[in-house]
Amino acid sequence: MITTLTLNPCIDRTVTVDGFAYGGTNHVENFRCDVSGKGINVSIALNNIGEETRCLGFNYVGGGSVLTDFLNQKNISNEFLNVEGLLRTNIKIFDKKTSVMSELNESGHSVTQDCVSELVRLVEEYLPKTTLLVLDGSVPPGVPKDIYKTLTDKAHSFGVKTVIDAYGELLLEGIKARPYLIKPNKDELEEAFGEKIESRNDVIRISRKIIAQGVTLVCVSLGKNGAMLVTEKKAYFSAGADIPVRGVQGAGDSLVAGICYAIARGMSCADMLRYGVAVAHGSLIMEGTQMCTKESFEKMLPLIRAEEIE
Repeated sequence: MITTLTLNPCIDRTVTVDGFAYGGTNHVENFRCDVSGKGINVSIALNNIGEETRCLGFNYVGGGSVLTDFLNQKNISNEFLNVEGLLRTNIKIFDKKTSVMSELNESGHSVTQDCVSELVRLVEEYLPKTTLLVLDGSVPPGVPKDIYKTLTDKAHSFGVKTVIDAYGELLLEGIKARPYLIKPNKDELEEAFGEKIESRNDVIRISRKIIAQGVTLVCVSLGKNGAMLVTEKKAYFSAGADIPVRGVQGAGDSLVAGICYAIARGMSCADMLRYGVAVAHGSLIMEGTQMCTKESFEKMLPLIRAEEIE
């Protein structure tokens, strides 16, 4: 069972415009609202392509039922700790002319230290039933920046591999616990390590520094320039495929989902990257924060190649 953790769930309200005018009046062509949160997105994508998964995390007393109702309708196992506050709403402005997404993300309602302690106990309760733990996304105020480190250490004690997809201190602290894989994007990697990435060699060089700290695999998403997976001795690159992009949010989460799907099946590193990019592409052709479907995954997989570049 692949278990995902989402500490800052939300509703994504995506509006589509044809040529975004900063500071001007923009006419919305269409909009949609989707249940979201990075770990939740990973579980939705996994469920859609046929992998058993479970969602854990925080949920809010105000408006939180829409989240659990959605997951229950999709038959995705879930258990959340209900905390005070209102489920946040994030605004996503997708400019279809440029395929650029602008995001207005709320920080989430503050949680208490008692809630954090209870959350750690909840995750620990499920670790014996978990093969892979995905720690994904931002955290609300009140959650310490070493939470992913704490949970990765707990996972190690049960022999469970962890995947971290986070940024800033959450990522840097998490790395200290030696997760199996991390999945920053290019900007997050630059920010965390204060180094400019201008080439694939830069990605490899920085990734190897991380691997030297005990991380096994580093996957870096490069946006329209593809994705890379780096190990201690090898590096892989996938350019992806030329597809019509209808929505970009959730693509990184889908990349994580595809990699986890491959890890669960004992696939090679090249196939981990290939499956991850295929699932990401299956989401890119969907509007809003809609995750890859089984049909779109099967359509994309034959189009994706992953090559060893070192």
